[in-house]
Amino acid sequence: MKTLLVLVIVGLGAWFAWKRVAGPSTPLVIENPVYAEIRATANVANRDLEMVLFVRSSSDFDCRTRSRVSWEGALQGCPTCKLQEPKCQDKLPPRYARLFDDVPIPSAYLSATAGTGGERDGRLVVYGLTDAEGAMMCEAMRKQIAEKYHGTLRCVAASGA
Repeated sequence: MKTLLVLVIVGLGAWFAWKRVAGPSTPLVIENPVYAEIRATANVANRDLEMVLFVRSSSDFDCRTRSRVSWEGALQGCPTCKLQEPKCQDKLPPRYARLFDDVPIPSAYLSATAGTGGERDGRLVVYGLTDAEGAMMCEAMRKQIAEKYHGTLRCVAASGA
């Protein structure tokens, strides 16, 4: 349970920090997306876990600005986590791009579809959990994020579940 708590704190820190940049009330149409990739690793109870937040941004500037804020926010939520420098890229590798089609992968993940211009589509994956832990973690984060996120949030079950 401590593992899930640490992951929820990190995930929520990154997600809510990403949301700090406000925008119009209708979703933004993104024609040439730039994808943010924010990774954190932690060793909790002798288990190596990795969390990855992918976000579809409207431009390189949007990606870099939001990534910096998210990275700093996530650091506050988990002082023992090791965060990698965020990346902004025009294309995600096919392995990660399919997440934006809500394709099941070996890990459960949170899928978010923007509801306002200040929000962005995102996917939050935690590697290193059992299927049951992943589903439980995803649902806990979905409920917390739903309090402030106007878009659609859903958990995509692990492909083995």
